Amino acid sequence: MKILSLNQIRKVDQYCIDYESISSIELMERASKRCFDWIINSKCFQVLKEPFIILAGNGNNGGDGLSLAKMLYLYGAKVSVYVVNISNHCSNEFLINKNKILRYRIAFKTIDEGQEFPSLDNNSYLIDAIFGIGFNRSINKYWKFFFNYINEKKFKSVISIDIPSGLFIEKNHKNFEGIIKATHTLTFEVPKLPFFFPSYSDYVGKWRILNIGWKKHFFNKIHTKNFYIDNAYIHTIYKRKRKKFSHKGNYGHGIIIGGSYGMMGSVILSAKASFRAGIGKLSIYVPSCGYKIIQKSIPEAIVKTDINKYCIGNIMISTPTDINAIGIGMGIGEHPKTAYALESFLLKNKKIPMIIDADAINILSNNLYLLDLLPKETILTPHPKEFYRLCGAWKNDYQKLNILKKMSKKYKIFIVLKGSHTVISTPYGNLYFNSTGNPGMATAGSGDVLTGMIMSLLSQKYSPKEACIMGVYLHGLSGDIVSKKSSEESIISHDIINHIGTAYQKIKI
Repeated sequence: MKILSLNQIRKVDQYCIDYESISSIELMERASKRCFDWIINSKCFQVLKEPFIILAGNGNNGGDGLSLAKMLYLYGAKVSVYVVNISNHCSNEFLINKNKILRYRIAFKTIDEGQEFPSLDNNSYLIDAIFGIGFNRSINKYWKFFFNYINEKKFKSVISIDIPSGLFIEKNHKNFEGIIKATHTLTFEVPKLPFFFPSYSDYVGKWRILNIGWKKHFFNKIHTKNFYIDNAYIHTIYKRKRKKFSHKGNYGHGIIIGGSYGMMGSVILSAKASFRAGIGKLSIYVPSCGYKIIQKSIPEAIVKTDINKYCIGNIMISTPTDINAIGIGMGIGEHPKTAYALESFLLKNKKIPMIIDADAINILSNNLYLLDLLPKETILTPHPKEFYRLCGAWKNDYQKLNILKKMSKKYKIFIVLKGSHTVISTPYGNLYFNSTGNPGMATAGSGDVLTGMIMSLLSQKYSPKEACIMGVYLHGLSGDIVSKKSSEESIISHDIINHIGTAYQKIKI
């Protein structure tokens, strides 16, 4: 799914109006109806028992709110409307819907700058329709105080239409005063970029995409560099069929290089995840102290050992032409011998697809010249702290994404920045945000599992881009399946591994 700019969203809206020969007010009614349908069908709201308060600005977002207010009123809900007069300009659509509202017995008041804040019942559902996606300026102190007053009221639920009022769609906030904190954001057709930023999560809440009838043939022609990974996209890259007479050689031979004294668990997690993700054959290269534990824990794997007992110091792979993909770094440590071994290995390996994780990334951070040795389309999988060590600090989430893109383009590599809505940056300047996963996956070893899965997919001849996208989606989906069976708090990394098969079954549907 594409993530569009403000200008692109306006173009698609206008094309929809022109193509169907409908008015903008009719498109607005359609959007409001989708919000209405979601509210009355959601189990979150007692529509006929609890009152609704609609805060409407005097632009098009306010017009959406007034249209929704009318629908809720006609359905039988108790509705109060407050027009928030921040701007002196009223859109035509707002005025049309205001005249419609005044025909009904709906409580209708205005809030003007300087007046005492109205007493709002916090046992109500609040609908925020003050500003839309076009808002891009700061508001004055009075309205900031009013927004803070709203946020402190602790309503039963706060529903923002399209985007929480006060949130910019395309630029960073210097501070977060003057943004409505939504419980739910009902957005139209495509997600908005700020929805994927950690700093805005408390304002966006849970967001839902509502279809308002955009014309796909026009939408599909729009060029963008930001994407949201959904099930429909996964279906386009998933290699479903295994041939009846295939054998393990058809599904790739990968090698995991990692481990150090006391850190063999990360290698075991990666290896088990590789097998669950479908690899045909797996070799594991560890310090000699890890031989017995790896052999006992993963009998399916081939175990190779380094000449060093407690750390990797001289990576020797006897038959590199037989290997389809390499995963390196899990639990490997940062011993000087290991850093030297990694440099020597990078100098030798220029062709085999490779994914670099954990301590190997930290070695790169301490020896930045090694980045120039990375083969084209190498995959790095840092978590935010590892990325910080690699690239330095950033002031805000927009700057972080720019740094991410610049690094991928400069070194022609893929970077999988792990976290909520894990983001993949490509050598071509594109970003892919993941749609699966939950906070319960923030547990030791979860990243090792992801690395093993991506390496497995590389071995099975998925391209680096496909392996990253498929890997993060499957990984998150496995975690989601676990959380529904038990709880987010109880998830451990082995649970994610054990549900990879179920995740594959779900994407087949």
